Amino acid sequence: MSEPGKKRPGFLWMLFYGRRRRGFPWLLAGMLFVIGAFALLFAVPGGADTSRAIAAEIFGLLLFGAVVLAVVAVLRPRRRP
Repeated sequence: MSEPGKKRPGFLWMLFYGRRRRGFPWLLAGMLFVIGAFALLFAVPGGADTSRAIAAEIFGLLLFGAVVLAVVAVLRPRRRP
C-alpha cells in the first residue's frame, strides 16, 4: 500500500502514466498528415465533392479487405500448439 504521507497521482497524470515510449509516433504523424491533406482539399473549390468520392473508395476498400480477411481466416486451418 502507499505511505500515509504520499498522495496518489491525479486523474490527468494517470492518463499518461506508464512505461516510457520509444521511437517516433508514426500513427500521430500519419493522422496529422491526413487531417492536413483533407483540410487543404476542402480549401479547393469542389474539394468537398472530391472528398466524398475518396471516402466512398476508402470505405469500399476497407469493406473488401474485411471480407477477404474473413474468408482467409475461415479457409486457413489453425495451427495447434
